[in-house]
Amino acid sequence: MLQSRSTGPSSLESGYAALTQGRLQEAKQAYAQALAGNPEERDALLGVAYIAQQQGHTEEARSYYKRVLRQEPGNAVARAGLLTLNPTDDVQALGSQSRDVAEQNPDSAAAQSVLGHSLVRQGRLADARLAFQRAHLLEPNVALHAFNLAVALDRLRNYAAARHYYELALALSAQSGGERSNGVQHVVVQQRLVQLQAAAVAGPVESRP
Repeated sequence: MLQSRSTGPSSLESGYAALTQGRLQEAKQAYAQALAGNPEERDALLGVAYIAQQQGHTEEARSYYKRVLRQEPGNAVARAGLLTLNPTDDVQALGSQSRDVAEQNPDSAAAQSVLGHSLVRQGRLADARLAFQRAHLLEPNVALHAFNLAVALDRLRNYAAARHYYELALALSAQSGGERSNGVQHVVVQQRLVQLQAAAVAGPVESRP
């Protein structure tokens, strides 16, 4: 029994470390080991759900998120994950659900990120920028949060700030296994940085606050 208790946390720690470094297959194996000891281990379920989502296995990801919600109905990460997996044409309904999750979980970067995306779909870029900024502040080492913030700033024509966060997104992505593990498309970001740099040389742009 003591051996089982010590093995579980070790597997979770190994899975999380591998996940943050972009080694998805290694993370998946570690989380599977944790689940073998405890099939309802919440953090392992969230880990394999995220990996499945990143790999495009939508139904698998959805099933893991639902398992988390069966034991913890208010879990912000699982609720946010399901919202991203269940696209809808009803922008208002998605916005309402996203806002509910974000308001109930102000310290969840995942909830703030989902809110930001729903606000983008509503055309509320300034509000989306604030949501993405909160997500970034809550998880400053996550490349995708920096990228989302950069895109929002870019669309708001705050180009100097956008350049800063694009560059940060690339740096964070490189530290966490690259675009396959975090969704930041390096070529697209690099091309936009070249464009912004050329514009900055041609004339002044807004300063970063």
